Amino acid sequence: MSSLLEVRELTVCHGQLEAVRGVSVAVGAGEVVAIIGANGAGKSTLLRTIAGLHKPASGRVLLDGTDITALSPEKRVAAGVVLVPEGRRLFASLNVEENHQAGAYRARPGPWDMARVTQLFPWIAERRRQPASQLSGGEQQAVAIARALIINPRVLMLDEPSLGLSPLALRRIYAVLPELVASGLGVLLVEQDVRQALKVATRVQCLLEGRQTLEGVPADLDVERIEAAYFGIGPVAERLGT
Repeated sequence: MSSLLEVRELTVCHGQLEAVRGVSVAVGAGEVVAIIGANGAGKSTLLRTIAGLHKPASGRVLLDGTDITALSPEKRVAAGVVLVPEGRRLFASLNVEENHQAGAYRARPGPWDMARVTQLFPWIAERRRQPASQLSGGEQQAVAIARALIINPRVLMLDEPSLGLSPLALRRIYAVLPELVASGLGVLLVEQDVRQALKVATRVQCLLEGRQTLEGVPADLDVERIEAAYFGIGPVAERLGT
């Protein structure tokens, strides 16, 4: 599968701290790539850098083989790279429909519009006048995903979509992923819930202290390898010099 999004040897610093160290990621159309790791592993920094919100110290970000490393966040959205950030980041004072209109402002040509996202989340039609601040966590996450889809992304990045959700809300959010990838989207998913990530991912990569410690197909990764990569024990710790 050819890569839609490719990240090559990306290093990102927060002051003197290397938050991401030489990480490479590739996402193909119709693929879910999950980035797992503990708090502070560099997962969100990686996504925010791909979105253009952080400037890398080195490395490149390519979309369809074109280098977009120097593009502003707005131009990356226009190219089809869209981030649903951790914590949803909805406009709390606006209602559901107004939040979606904010996404439509940046919309690219494509199949996703209000009618289609309403098919994905049917309850939105009845709640479109409700302020976003009055929604549950799961409903807010659905609205945030719908807002991103209305832009018609080529690569959709989801940062910790399970954060703060009940098990039922979590299942409902992840239930829409198959339709998204069937439409040809590439999905880059950051998730602390390893079990959930393994269920939905085409491929999984693990970060530890900003470095990549594991990559593979979920079916090929046993619990011991994942734990070693996640916590930096055994051969992983030796390779990282810890």
